[in-house]
Amino acid sequence: MIRIGLAPALAALLAAPLAAQQVNPAVTAGHESRRRGPAHYGKWLSAAVAVTLTGLGAREYVRSDQAYRQLLDTCRADTANCTFTPSGAYANAGSEQLYQTSLRLERRARVRLLAGQASLLLAAGLFLADHGRHADEPENIPYHISVEPRAGGAQVGVRLRF
Repeated sequence: MIRIGLAPALAALLAAPLAAQQVNPAVTAGHESRRRGPAHYGKWLSAAVAVTLTGLGAREYVRSDQAYRQLLDTCRADTANCTFTPSGAYANAGSEQLYQTSLRLERRARVRLLAGQASLLLAAGLFLADHGRHADEPENIPYHISVEPRAGGAQVGVRLRF
């Protein structure tokens, strides 16, 4: 006589899928999973980069403005702090340092804001590219956007239904 313990018998029973757990092919006919390409994930990544760089650029611009206002306050307190040398630099080392700090932060802000705008354009392009991949759209959408790669660029088309 063969004796099987309760735990192995229960494990064997649970390992085999029950009839209610089987996937019905008729139900999944229109729901096949499509492979998501780089455009699908890249659009969100570039949108997040755009938001981050824009926020960092705005913060740097505020810091630059604070340094310049501090320079103006120094000049208003004593005009001798804002005299220039023949080379065009401030004679006062503290004033020159505030001015250079303001310029450096403003350049950083400009670079970050421009990079944020470039990332936003990339995100918009990737949203369009990802949208053009979906052929199983519902009929209640009155437009269709298509993006086709071409030599030297891409062709973007928009079709409107009235």
